[in-house]
Amino acid sequence: MLSAIVIFPALVAFYLALTRSVPWAFVHAYIPILLWFPSYFQWHIPGIPDPNFAEAAIVPLTMLLLIRGPIRWQVSFTDILVLGFVILTCISEYRAFGYKLAQNLMATMLLSVWLPYALAKICIEPTGLRVNFGKVVAVVLFIISAIMVFDMLIGPKYTLWQRVLGRFFNSGWTRDIEVRWGLTRAEGPFAHSIYACIILIMGYRIQRWLEWHQAWPLKLKGFPSIAKLSPARIISLGLLAGIFSTLSRGPWLSGILAAAVLLGLAMIVKLFKRPLQRYLIMGIILLGVVAGGLAVDKAFKQFAAVGMEEASESSQERQTVAYRFELFTTYGEIIVEKWALGWGRLGWPQEKIQWSIDNAYLLLALNHGLIVVGCFIALLFYLMIRLFIRSMSQPVTDSPSKILALTLLAILIVEGFSLATVSLQATNQTLLFIIFGWSDAYLTVSRQDTPVVATINQDNSSLPFRFQRVI
Repeated sequence: MLSAIVIFPALVAFYLALTRSVPWAFVHAYIPILLWFPSYFQWHIPGIPDPNFAEAAIVPLTMLLLIRGPIRWQVSFTDILVLGFVILTCISEYRAFGYKLAQNLMATMLLSVWLPYALAKICIEPTGLRVNFGKVVAVVLFIISAIMVFDMLIGPKYTLWQRVLGRFFNSGWTRDIEVRWGLTRAEGPFAHSIYACIILIMGYRIQRWLEWHQAWPLKLKGFPSIAKLSPARIISLGLLAGIFSTLSRGPWLSGILAAAVLLGLAMIVKLFKRPLQRYLIMGIILLGVVAGGLAVDKAFKQFAAVGMEEASESSQERQTVAYRFELFTTYGEIIVEKWALGWGRLGWPQEKIQWSIDNAYLLLALNHGLIVVGCFIALLFYLMIRLFIRSMSQPVTDSPSKILALTLLAILIVEGFSLATVSLQATNQTLLFIIFGWSDAYLTVSRQDTPVVATINQDNSSLPFRFQRVI
């Protein structure tokens, strides 16, 4: 019964939705709950699916939204792809194990995928809360980053969340400590360091967008002043420190690639006025990237296509790459055997040597089939292409990096590449579908990037007098 503590944050979210609004509560209550509380802490209730903190919080918000109505919803192709992903995943699990064993995953698909996507589409862009959403994400992840840096340096046996909340959950006192380069890989409340790194990079990209828009004041009351750095710069540097504390090479490379794409597209938008010119330049660049990619692919295969024993004699990095490369050879025939709807979650025959599937696309194909993988990849590329087209159609500006489409595109690039090194689940999955919902609403509702007005962007300390209030 102690695990019933998961309902208390949900009650707070419900109260804020009653007193303010559902969109406001979604941004200012649900998002902090999602990011702060670990998804592996669940309330085990006999006979029904086991909700975690975020899943418990989204239920009252959805009910209140439906009761208050009407809901302004513009159906899009993105909705069809998300529904296809959710429904086919549920059918696959039910077909493999029956309702009794499939109910938890079905509930996860509803409470951690579809509803977060739907509420993000309804609550962020149409209500003008994009800046609030970004600030909430940045601040919560900044605090988490500070704790993670401490974990990396000190290497405690348990995380802060496990020490505080573990006593309420029987499965709370578990942690596999990973050490790299003599430092502990921090994971925060995100179950694994790679998940943590991906989420923090997403937060960093959103924070940089806020910083470019000067959405933060030059001074914040009670905020630490460090070497005359602005609060926005301190938050950005703090998130970078959190990203480093995960010691996760794959997401690092994905983040660097996303930053390069963002800056490159921003430069093209700035230098060329007409969309046709921009597409022409992008076509030339793309041809160069394809040519370079073929050379890199050949070199990568030579590096990775070695036996595990040979790779282990070389380096830990090469052993990791070789392991993931061999996964496709090991499980390829198993996928083909049930290619349509898969084997169900973890229902496929496992190889003792390669029991860990460190690739979201491969694991998704094993669990739920190639059709579900196709839905997910189509969803990812569909939104990326639309965001790219939106970026290329923007008018010339001195600061094209402020374009929200570029930031959202960079986030999807990070996710798309990082998922080749880790599975898609937990907080990362929910946050990704929130980004999907936000992106779809941005592309559907917002016809142009309206400028963000800076919040108290002037330092009044130098004025000869100071007003106490404005009447």
